Amino acid sequence: MTKSQFNIKISKDLLIRVKRQAMMSGKSLTEHITDLVVNSLSNDDNTNTNLSSVDKIEDLERRLLSLESTVRNREYLNQDLKPFTNSEGINCTKFMRGIFYKELEKRNYDDKSVAFEDLLHSVQAFGELKKSFSDRLKEIMLSNKPSPWTGKELNALTGEDKCNCSIRKGLIKWTGITECPSQQEICDKGEELLSLF
Repeated sequence: MTKSQFNIKISKDLLIRVKRQAMMSGKSLTEHITDLVVNSLSNDDNTNTNLSSVDKIEDLERRLLSLESTVRNREYLNQDLKPFTNSEGINCTKFMRGIFYKELEKRNYDDKSVAFEDLLHSVQAFGELKKSFSDRLKEIMLSNKPSPWTGKELNALTGEDKCNCSIRKGLIKWTGITECPSQQEICDKGEELLSLF
C-alpha cells in the first residue's frame, strides 16, 4: 500500500494528548493516528453512540464530584464561612503542590508541563479558569519557589464559594483520590494531610 502525507492543524493540547497516547501504546505518532482513523471509520455506527455515552459519563462524573465535594464539606456548610485568608492560601498551595508532585512520581511523568496540562484539563472540567488563574496555577505547580496563593486570589477564583474550589475537584479527578479532605481541612492543615496519600 502506498502512503501519502496528510497535514492537519490541531490544538497544542490535543497534540500533547495524542502523542502521550501513542507513547503509552508503544506506537509511533503516525501509527497511532492511523489506527485511530481506521478504527473510527470501521466503527462509524458505534461512534455516535459511544461519544454520547462518554459525554454522559463525564457529565455524571462532574456532578458526582460536585456532590461529593458538598458532602465532604457538610460540616462547614451550616457555619458562617469566612473568606480564604492568606494563611489558608499558603496551606492550600502546599497541599496542591504536594498532591501534584506525588502524582508526578506515581505516574512517572518525564515532563512536568505535560502533567500540568493533564491536571488543568481536569480542573477545567469544573469550569473554565480565566487565563490569569490558569497561568497562576501553572506558576504555583511548576515553579521551584512560587509565591503561594493569597486569600484574595482564592476568593476571586472560587467566587467566594469556599467549599466548591474547582482546583480541589480537578485534583480529585486527576489523581482518582476518593477520600480527599474537605476544603476547610486543607485550609487548616495544608501539607500535614499529605501523609494520608
